[in-house]
Amino acid sequence: MLVVSTPQAFEDVLKYQFMNFPKGPHFKDNMKDLLGGGIFAVDGVKWAHQRDVARGLFRAQELRECMTAAITRHTMALYDVLKKTCARNRSVDLNKLLSCFSTEVFTDISFGVTLNCLRANKELPFQAAFDRAQRLTTQRFVRPRWFWKMQKRLGLGDEDQLQLDIKEIDATVLSIVQQVLANRALTPEDGRAKNASMVSLFLDIIAKSPKTEEHQYDPVYLRDVVVNFLVAGRDTTAQALSWFFYNVSQNPRVETKLRREIYTKLPELMTAECCVPTLQQVNRLVYLEAVIKETLRLYPSMPISPKYAVRDTVLSDGTFVPAGTMVCLPLYAMGRMTHVWGPDAAEFKPERWINPSTKTIISVSAFKFVAFNAGPRMCLGSSLAGLELKLVAAALLSRFHIHVENPHAVGYDFSLTLPVKGPMNVRLARVSAGFA
Repeated sequence: MLVVSTPQAFEDVLKYQFMNFPKGPHFKDNMKDLLGGGIFAVDGVKWAHQRDVARGLFRAQELRECMTAAITRHTMALYDVLKKTCARNRSVDLNKLLSCFSTEVFTDISFGVTLNCLRANKELPFQAAFDRAQRLTTQRFVRPRWFWKMQKRLGLGDEDQLQLDIKEIDATVLSIVQQVLANRALTPEDGRAKNASMVSLFLDIIAKSPKTEEHQYDPVYLRDVVVNFLVAGRDTTAQALSWFFYNVSQNPRVETKLRREIYTKLPELMTAECCVPTLQQVNRLVYLEAVIKETLRLYPSMPISPKYAVRDTVLSDGTFVPAGTMVCLPLYAMGRMTHVWGPDAAEFKPERWINPSTKTIISVSAFKFVAFNAGPRMCLGSSLAGLELKLVAAALLSRFHIHVENPHAVGYDFSLTLPVKGPMNVRLARVSAGFA
């Protein structure tokens, strides 16, 4: 295995020599049960086609409108839950709540379905299965291939649990996909825009594509598409918000500056009936964007990205990479390296993102700040993800002080992404109109 840890090497692997470094056969074999033939688990023509369809999807105005409405609706539901918790002077597991919130937003946007797990503050079997399946699938990367293959064949240990979890995931996702397909068949084409969802828009795009094949209407294919979007849209958002509030709680100076910015630029947010800002309002919050970027620098959604050299090649620094080499891109580690970010790399310092003269966000190379990947596989939904993070963060900070009860017990779990391990219990206090 080769581990590279410079922006230059990242650019070589992710951009200039992209075709030399696909996901590779080991990644596909490990991930096939969970991700199937979805965009994160395939290379070549299959990846390119799904990428083209997804590009059209994320450009669709209908998706942006659907997403903004869903985020606002579910953020208000989250606010109501936290308001009741605050009034009772109780602690709450914010990590769990944010997972429920993100699940609600994703299923609403993707299918037009509401699961009601947020108001019930109850994790659904599907959520537990999906989180556990990611952890158990990741374990395959650190175990001998023969070992987990044997466990799977014999129905033993983690592999037995993983197959049970995938059955739960398949049952839930396939049921909803088939419902969407049935509703679509009964809805005239000119009426579909009124009930736009991510899956229906995805189907509209592939229907217009000259490369469309019959299997792309197969529920199993759509199941793979949805599960891959679920990893990208539900998990990463919830985890980024958990790390955001953890860091803000640990840095009172940052919390004060954030709330001062909200109070100064959006005073109505502190007292209005709806505490969720509009798209135009939230884009005025420069320091908030800096805090989110700093959170993602230190706690990227994808901590490690594995690649596979399909042919002998040489990186721009002269490093020879033989065919068959696993190449590891350690995003989490590089975000903390002093040769990349300077001597204060380990500090939580949002100011590093703001130009002191113009008071605007500094542009940083995507191969240095790799929170949304880079090159041809760069995240297509990064702007929508950033919007969701800013809307939720501004809404909750305008109304609550959020204090993590036992910050030293907070750590990360071993998974495909970077979830907070276990509960993250917080205490809430209402913010006065004067924001003190």
